[in-house]
Amino acid sequence: MSRTPSIVVAAIVAIVAIASGMLLARSILGGGGSTQLGLARATLLEPARPLPDFTLVDQDGAQFGPQRVKNQWTLLFFGFTHCPDVCPTTLGMLAQTEKQLADLPEARRPHVVLVSVDPKRDTPQQLASYVKFFSPSFTGVTGSQESIDDFTRALGVPVGISPTSNGGYNVDHSAAIFLIDPNGAMRALFSTPHESQVIAADYRRIVTAD
Repeated sequence: MSRTPSIVVAAIVAIVAIASGMLLARSILGGGGSTQLGLARATLLEPARPLPDFTLVDQDGAQFGPQRVKNQWTLLFFGFTHCPDVCPTTLGMLAQTEKQLADLPEARRPHVVLVSVDPKRDTPQQLASYVKFFSPSFTGVTGSQESIDDFTRALGVPVGISPTSNGGYNVDHSAAIFLIDPNGAMRALFSTPHESQVIAADYRRIVTAD
């Protein structure tokens, strides 16, 4: 019997454990406002955490750095185009969230950004067709392996490679969604399970209170 399934399960369990520890740590450090705002799933970060410096590229090949997420609200998610379940499910959910927030003034509507954790396969062209399937407004971002590694490490996003039985690989990663405020700082963290109605409601409370 192949040990590959056991290795994959172990890797996933480890990722979940790391992600849970990260969420708990951030809750202890800055989750006080979550109760005040009546947030159901989001952990408010107080004070907001400035994003680290990073240099990536979007699906059009244009440079994507900290300036690209300023002067707007951004929902930032890490994933990859070959993801079999979590990523397409999450992006579909975020597309529904986007629709539920369409009545907000344009400046307060969220921009959804997918950062690839599989830059080896996720070229800008690959990302372009992938993210636009979910919403024409979504942005896909990739970069060199070193740049992606530096960015995920700085944000505390766990990423692991699991070999598959056909000789390929899968990428295990955190499913947390980061809310970036117009100053380019991490304002909140949405933990799983993700539901569009819940995220939309929490988002409204955070943006309204800002």
